[in-house]
Amino acid sequence: MNSIIALLLFLDPFFIAPFRVISSPTAGYIFGTILLTLQCFILGDISAMGIKFINRKYLRKIQKDMDRHHHLSEKALMMGDKESYKAVNRQALDAFGHSFSLGGAIFCVSIWPMPFALAWMNLRFADAPLELPIHLPFLGNSIHYFASFLLIYIAVRITGSALVHRLSWYSKLTARLSGNNESPA
Repeated sequence: MNSIIALLLFLDPFFIAPFRVISSPTAGYIFGTILLTLQCFILGDISAMGIKFINRKYLRKIQKDMDRHHHLSEKALMMGDKESYKAVNRQALDAFGHSFSLGGAIFCVSIWPMPFALAWMNLRFADAPLELPIHLPFLGNSIHYFASFLLIYIAVRITGSALVHRLSWYSKLTARLSGNNESPA
């Protein structure tokens, strides 16, 4: 544990700088937290792309299995062969389960920077909640660093995901890393 604290203290000047750009403590805190969550989002997204690249053959195999079993189950259903449909559909559900589990694991990779950012914020802001100018239901007049980080991270992740997927270079890079030859539209 001491090594993590030592690492966080070493990185402290880099992390705290954005919080001090704006002279207002509240605005500086929000600005710094936005930048910290943006760094977590970008680093997590790069990590997830790397994992997809490393596992691209397996991901393609699972996708092909899902597609093949789906088409076979549709064909069996159209032919009225209920037993074949049920057998093939079970295999399709198994392939879907593998795909779903791998997607969950890749999502976990995409959020790995968060605990480190929160550990640093705990060192800096555990005893200094953000004072709010208004009273919010369930939160009151102040908000703890964890809740503020989480709310801002969710907003940054939703906004960032929507924006970066619209960038053509990002879509091409994602397609290249996942091993797809066709470019997304």
